[in-house]
Amino acid sequence: MKYINKKTIPFELFFILLTAFVTILICSKSSPLYPINDWVDANCYMTVGRGMLHGSMPYRDLFEHKGPLIYMLHAAAALISDNSFLGVFLSEIILCFLFLYASYRILLSVCNGRPLCVIPLISMIIYSCAAFCHGDSAEELCQPLLLCSFLIGLGCVQRNAHLTRREALIIGILSGAVLWTKFTMLGFYIGFFIAISVLTIKRYGFSTLLCSCCFIAVGVAAVTFPIIVFFAVNNSLGSLFEVYFYDNIFIYGGSSASVTDNLINGFFFCRDFFTLPFVIIITGILIMYLKKNYRELFYFLCSFLSAYLMVFGGGKSYRYYPFALAFFVPFSAALIFSCAEKRLNCITKKKNLFSVSCPLSLALCTAGCYLFSPNVYLMKYEKNELPQYKFAEIISHSDNPVLLNYGFLDGGFYLSSGITPDFKYFCLNNTGLEEMVQSQQFYVENALAEYVVVRSTDSKPHEYFRHYTCIASAEMPYYDKYFYYFLYKKSSLS
Repeated sequence: MKYINKKTIPFELFFILLTAFVTILICSKSSPLYPINDWVDANCYMTVGRGMLHGSMPYRDLFEHKGPLIYMLHAAAALISDNSFLGVFLSEIILCFLFLYASYRILLSVCNGRPLCVIPLISMIIYSCAAFCHGDSAEELCQPLLLCSFLIGLGCVQRNAHLTRREALIIGILSGAVLWTKFTMLGFYIGFFIAISVLTIKRYGFSTLLCSCCFIAVGVAAVTFPIIVFFAVNNSLGSLFEVYFYDNIFIYGGSSASVTDNLINGFFFCRDFFTLPFVIIITGILIMYLKKNYRELFYFLCSFLSAYLMVFGGGKSYRYYPFALAFFVPFSAALIFSCAEKRLNCITKKKNLFSVSCPLSLALCTAGCYLFSPNVYLMKYEKNELPQYKFAEIISHSDNPVLLNYGFLDGGFYLSSGITPDFKYFCLNNTGLEEMVQSQQFYVENALAEYVVVRSTDSKPHEYFRHYTCIASAEMPYYDKYFYYFLYKKSSLS
């Protein structure tokens, strides 16, 4: 395969942006088509981001365990809208556009024509899969970073060349951004570096590789240094390293199962929640092998296997984890289309069909996203039907109310009520930290919150809040689960 450098024309950029807009509009719960993004993780990010605008620091003042860049992004989103996910929705469109643009560059490097019509199909396949649950995951936000890195490495492999200084610097910046968003997705860069190192040393020698490493390090430092300074100035550097690294590595990621069992379990997660994208990835690997594209195969396998190992090797797995591998789909899809291109006389070579194929593929993308996205069930609800807004209406009658999301991850009640948490442990997340559990119990036992929200699978309210009275209840589906929510108010005798 030759590395093809073709400029993208304005119409193509507009079409890719339109595809990104349509895809995120339908598939992400951050979209205005949805009453709220009710995903607990997304609401944790949003609560911390909103808190930063009010002077709170992640980790030190508001306990959450993702990377600091994700909170900074949500703080910026909160500047656009403090009581909705509108800012997140706009950022998702931009990131999806960058992902699809990089996908198009990959298509141009593999296919003979200008297969713009494939972009909506790739978008539909990736963003409507079951692993794209809710929207606004760290995995989703990192996809353009990972795919751009993959594209740079692919260009080196196709040209049989080493990384230029500019490319190495960009790789450093992109990997640094991933490091400070969710470091378990750095696995790709391990495989990337192994593959590029072998190819570079073999043809150019160790000194060329060392030069590339220096520029990569400069890029990582360019992202890392401002973050370190920001937390140091705000006396939160210790909290950053304790929570983001120590807690995630030694507390959150613990598992009694072997690494082998974890990786096998990861395969089943890919099969169940990432089905078609996973099939496309495997098909792409087979095509590379059958066509004897061994350099591309070596690069792809190194980066894919190392990414897979780091995503699933730690133990805990959730349905959105396979989405971390989505950036491998465009290259595999390009290989599949390239085979079909030769057999079907390549529709992009026929100008009369080209003008029709793009609108048709976008229409198919629109329909497919609506039919297959696991999130569209929430579209049928209005805000006034949701527990978040029912409780917010009640809470709004109090002056300066203090709210606690007790015993479960952030359910969106801080966002809907416009409240910034007063407590470090503003919700109960999945780290299993004993201090967090005890602190939430302390808040309630000492009646430090005026209102407490509880989630349960039982329709009866909890009776163990001696200082509180249940004043409202509501219920809501959450994918295949059904939850009951209860709002407690501090008793006047407390």
